[in-house]
Amino acid sequence: MTGKPGKTVPTGFGDQAAQPTIDRALCTDCGLCIEVCSSETLVSVAGTTTVAPDNGMGCFACGHCMAICPSEAISVTGRRMSPDDAMPMPDASEIAAPESLHNLMLSRRSIRSFTRQEVSQDDIDHIIEMTGTAPMGIAPSDVEVTIINGFDRVQELAGDLNGVFRKWLKLFNPVTMSVSRLFWSKSEYVAFKDFIIPILHEITHARDNGLDALFYGAPCVMLFHVNPMSDPLDGTIACTYAMLAAQSLGLGTCMIGTVAHAIDREKALKEKWNIPVGNKMALAMIVGYPTHRFHRVISRTLAAVRFM
Repeated sequence: MTGKPGKTVPTGFGDQAAQPTIDRALCTDCGLCIEVCSSETLVSVAGTTTVAPDNGMGCFACGHCMAICPSEAISVTGRRMSPDDAMPMPDASEIAAPESLHNLMLSRRSIRSFTRQEVSQDDIDHIIEMTGTAPMGIAPSDVEVTIINGFDRVQELAGDLNGVFRKWLKLFNPVTMSVSRLFWSKSEYVAFKDFIIPILHEITHARDNGLDALFYGAPCVMLFHVNPMSDPLDGTIACTYAMLAAQSLGLGTCMIGTVAHAIDREKALKEKWNIPVGNKMALAMIVGYPTHRFHRVISRTLAAVRFM
């Protein structure tokens, strides 16, 4: 057996390296693991596959070596990874074809009207399991999810956020907006004046009239946030995976960006809703069963595609 921990890229849960181990009785020195090891932890020494823990970036538990080894001779432990995380590759017939995946994406709509049926724990668990497959800047994931499930709890969160929005509306009155115009770019000023402030007015006005213009009566909210050490985009990518996972289960979703901005600026909200104070909010996603059934899909494209 060969292997010991060495240096590695730090994460929100520490800077301890993972530990690759090679079973010499099984290893054929085919070199595939060396070819896919981007951290250069696995190298060839005189034709023998060897763990070099202090080489390159150090092992950060991407799992490529375990996944590619045809003789299952490599195991990785540490950084929240274990040999049990390596599973057989699904049969090709069980993997979604491009057409099936495209149809799933086409059928997705941003849902803002939900039935009174709550989301089951099994469905939530399934969404989280699939979301865990999302790629990230440095493995393993530093993305965390706080789940608020149940109509009453979701409305409690909506009430807390409503208080934050009312505070913002008092702060960004016509006088402060006129001053801000001197320091903001034109696009920032226009976005705040013509988009953010009207949204906040709509949300708070609806709340005064017993309506929910923030979570739209959804029975479940998922809050995606990341440790400061992680790539800030990781939370957004995970939320996107969760959205598609929910769609595959027959659930409707909608991403709500306003929530992230509010929670990030309120330490008390983070503490109440079990979000580490140092974490950075990425997105909120509402989940539930759509009230309406859509009969057609809408084809959309990117703003531009440029080949150089």
